[in-house]
Amino acid sequence: MKTEVYSQFLKEQKVYKKLTTISKLISISFLVIYLYLLFSSRYTASPLIVVINYLAIFTGFSGLIRFKYFEIPTLLLNVLEEGDRSPFYSLKREEKQFVWSKSGSEEELPPDPNPEWIIQTLQLKDRFPWKRIGKLYLGFYIFVILVSVSFLLSVYLETGFQN
Repeated sequence: MKTEVYSQFLKEQKVYKKLTTISKLISISFLVIYLYLLFSSRYTASPLIVVINYLAIFTGFSGLIRFKYFEIPTLLLNVLEEGDRSPFYSLKREEKQFVWSKSGSEEELPPDPNPEWIIQTLQLKDRFPWKRIGKLYLGFYIFVILVSVSFLLSVYLETGFQN
């Protein structure tokens, strides 16, 4: 049980790193397309350039949502709902310390932290539901990206980005 809980935490951290990498690659892709349009198109006020700019800004804003989604590990968020029955309390001392260090809190984790202390220190009761917001935002982001890329692809197939 203990290893399974900790491995789920490690998986969550890997997902965060993968999403960060994917986001950077998407931003770089938009930059490359933007530079291509900027230097190869005769008309630089093209709506295509505007779409690429908005997509790049939108992808950059996604970093904020992604950060807030993964800001506090799920193991610590579960303490709010489950109390001392939370899987966090089944971890070894060094695993607890590592999970705690990922929460961004400046305070040291006491040897035997109670749920009230964790909830108060991380202000879990005052926190927005970032897990839910992140999932909704991801759906919206994917929809916008697919529509925008479809538009860009259709314009490219029709005109080759030349005005």
